[in-house]
Amino acid sequence: MNRPSALATLATLAAFTMLAAACEPPPPPASPAPYLDLSFTNLRTTPEDAPLTYGAAPPIDPTVGPNDPHRRQLNGSGNEILHAWTTFPVDNAATNRPAIILVHGGGFRAGIGKAFPLLTGMEEYARRGYVLVSIEYRIDTTSECQAVQDYTGDPNDPAHLAMRAQCERGILAAQQDTQAAVRWVRRNAGRYGVDPNKVAVGGFSAGAVTAANVAYNSDQAGNFAYSSQDNPRADSRVQGAFGSSGCNYDPTTIGAGDSPTSFIHSELDTAVDYDDCVVPSFAKARSVGLVAELTSYCDDGLHASRLYQAHKVATDRQWTTFLARELRIYSGMRPPSAAPFCP
Repeated sequence: MNRPSALATLATLAAFTMLAAACEPPPPPASPAPYLDLSFTNLRTTPEDAPLTYGAAPPIDPTVGPNDPHRRQLNGSGNEILHAWTTFPVDNAATNRPAIILVHGGGFRAGIGKAFPLLTGMEEYARRGYVLVSIEYRIDTTSECQAVQDYTGDPNDPAHLAMRAQCERGILAAQQDTQAAVRWVRRNAGRYGVDPNKVAVGGFSAGAVTAANVAYNSDQAGNFAYSSQDNPRADSRVQGAFGSSGCNYDPTTIGAGDSPTSFIHSELDTAVDYDDCVVPSFAKARSVGLVAELTSYCDDGLHASRLYQAHKVATDRQWTTFLARELRIYSGMRPPSAAPFCP
């Protein structure tokens, strides 16, 4: 039996070492560091009145149609057309840029017209070097998710159960629309200079709930093709999710193979309950070994963008560090946080 020589063995080990080093992301350079600091100035943004289309899906709102007061468009098959807007730095010429899909809030019943303002509101992340994609998703203006969450009556009341089912349809539609947007970004990665293995999702309020659901339900993308190019069985998993005032209302879906998350939340938030939803979500994620960062603002009741703006510097530091580590942009970042919950 021929045995490899010592020199051959050393050469093989050296090759493996070089390969491992090549796969390891570099440490961040001296400031300004792209993706951490505001490093770029020239942005290209989709005009608000000329959005992109990432797909179309069956309406969930009974008011969608010829007399829709919100003028939502249908395609020839009667599906609701879903739009997106992008912004990215043209002076970042890299072809392996990370992407962030942004999801607006609105309680799953409002928010039409908020996608573009969210894009401009998060513009600083484009100036850090990210490709931002802000999306519409299907909403049901007749739904009452807040009333469902706040309900204290008979849990078996038929009217309540019907409202709950309607709310759950809207939450699932938002999740699956966002997963379709993830697939759209991957199909168009070359067009936007995106690394398809560096895709994150973020949002506020209902958008944060959706970001959490996308992180924890990559195997529930549905079986509907949003376009002739879409394959619902393609990879809908994100490499990270972040948000303000969001959680997963069904922590039993969270498993060890799900995506890492980084969120902020106030203890006294009346829109998304801290004790009943946020704590169980992040406790379950941590219990199965996931990165589940949560900065809790105890004795505070601010919600979504108001909470973010009140703690913007600390939150941007939390999110940019999280993204740089979990999207493998840089090595040597601080380890994941597991801050305690509010007492």
